[in-house]
This record gives sequence, structure tokens and C-alpha cells, in this order.
Amino acid sequence: MFKKYSFFGFPKTSYKNVTRDTIAIVGSKCVSKSIHPTYGQSGTTTILRRLSREYDTHNLYIDQEIEYYDIVDLGDFGPRKLPYIIYQVLERGSKLIVVGGDHTTTYYSLRNTNIGSLTILDAHLDADIFEYHFHHGCVTRRLLLEKPNLDIKIVGFRGYSTMKHELTFLKEKAVEIHRWPMGYDTLSEIIEKTEALSLDLDFFDPSSFWAVRVPEAMGADFSRFLYTINRLEHSNMRYLDIVEYAPEIDPGYVCGKRIIQMLLEFIALLLRSH
Repeated sequence: MFKKYSFFGFPKTSYKNVTRDTIAIVGSKCVSKSIHPTYGQSGTTTILRRLSREYDTHNLYIDQEIEYYDIVDLGDFGPRKLPYIIYQVLERGSKLIVVGGDHTTTYYSLRNTNIGSLTILDAHLDADIFEYHFHHGCVTRRLLLEKPNLDIKIVGFRGYSTMKHELTFLKEKAVEIHRWPMGYDTLSEIIEKTEALSLDLDFFDPSSFWAVRVPEAMGADFSRFLYTINRLEHSNMRYLDIVEYAPEIDPGYVCGKRIIQMLLEFIALLLRSH
């Protein structure tokens, strides 16, 4: 379903029209209830599309313009339709960027795909038990239980909201966990090799990105991360999601505008990797 704008004014279309040369942007309406308020996450994609119209379509130093490529906006989808859309787009050989929603977006996006490796940039492990209620804090556990062959790495772990049983579970599953801080060169190598990347915005330190449901101290610096993506020459990435933006606690949409700038850098990276 489309609102008034598309991302960056790119054409609106259906998944049926994408090809191997396409980069498709999809909006997520996947938002779950938990102890943490959602702070307006259901309206994220409308806000971000509008903010994207304030920016030109090139990367940081205008050494890569992106408006002349096959980049499209497929609209917004919730938990019922998102798995089908993502599967269809990846089967057609397109590359995908999913924006908005909470971290359940990653589960619904990837559950039907043949993606083999996933790197999660996140302050939290998201491996809570979901016997009675599935929410954004259970995503890693559910993916591991339903897709045991999926190679998951977690980068950025730290903070005070993760429970000990989550860490115990992931150690039993031999999940590779990288605590933050770590070197940006190492981070760059991980992003270069991964097939899918999920960026929970609480990966960043609240001093450089504060509009998230569960902020944690001692995170990554947004500007250094942006420059890291800008300097990457290639990535194996076929799928990217950017989740957990909370616009109601973002005065002036400063963090929202940073997401838009980051989107431009990721699009440029996918084009360099084509």
C-alpha cells in the first residue's frame, strides 16, 4: 500500500516487475507489543518517505549518483504479506532494502528465503522465549529454531536489557557474538562477507542516534559507521533491513534524516557490488 510519496521519488511498482538489475525498497509495518513502548513505529515509513524528498540521490562526496539505476519502491507490507513479497523479490534476483517496523521485520522477511548468512547489528541478543507471545525481543531465537542452517552473527552486543538465558541459549547454538566496542575495520570485513544484514538502530550510541525503543550506552558512532559503508568497495549483501526507528521521540526528525543519508550510502554500496 502506498502513501503520497515514494522513497526519493523512485518509481512505485509491483514485485512482478523487478529483475536481477533491480534494487527494491520495501516498507515494513511489522510492529509488536512488549514492555517497551513503540513510540510511533507504525508511522515510520510515511515519515521516512517524506523526509527522503529533502535529499538528492547521491552518496557522501557525490562520487556515485544513483538516480539513473533501476531502483523502485514496492510499498508497505505487514506480517501477513511481507514474507511472500520478500521471497518473490529475492527469487527474481533483485536486491532488497526493508525499512521500518521493529525487529520482527527480520523474521517475517527471511523465514521463507534461502538466505544462508545473516549479520545482526544490535545492542541486544533478541533471543527471549516466545512460547506465549512473539515480539521484537525473540527474533534471533525464532530464526534459529525454524532455520537451523542459517548462519547468524550478532555484532554490537552490550547493555542492560538482555537476560542471561538469552546468552546461554545462543552459546548453546554456537552463535558468533561480537561485543561492542570493536574495530571498524573488523566490522567492515563482516559486512563485506554477509549475505543479509539486519541493522537494529539501537546498535548506535544514543549520543548519535537516540530515537529507538531500547537505547543502550557504549554503542557505535553513527558518523563513523556511515563513513565505513562509504569506503566499502563491495559486499555480498542481497538483503538489508533497518529497523526500530521510533519517530515520536525524534524532535525535528534528526534521526530520521540520518536514516535517509544511510539509505543513500547502502544503495550506493549495493550498486558498487552489482
